[in-house]
Amino acid sequence: MQVIQRTVLLLALSMSVGFVTLLHPTAAQAQDVIESQIDGEFEGWEGETVIKLQNGQIWLQTEYHYHYHYAYSPDVIIFQTSGGWKMKVEGTDKAVGVRQLR
Repeated sequence: MQVIQRTVLLLALSMSVGFVTLLHPTAAQAQDVIESQIDGEFEGWEGETVIKLQNGQIWLQTEYHYHYHYAYSPDVIIFQTSGGWKMKVEGTDKAVGVRQLR
């Protein structure tokens, strides 16, 4: 993902969850963001969706949200908030609460 697109996406995410993110995050802040792709098909959020990423991590949806959206290997950004981790999947409007299983 290009630097400008990442900055715009992070700014949009910050506005959607109610906190301010600097346009040029420090090294410590950058560690609170994970970028990857879903390993295979994504069929949306179902309440307890398990997401396997191409980087080998596995995440579980912790915040109830239902939304159907089909995509093959979409980009994801996972970022830390004061309330835990949130995942934003490319092509969806909402960042959803998640926790890492592996």
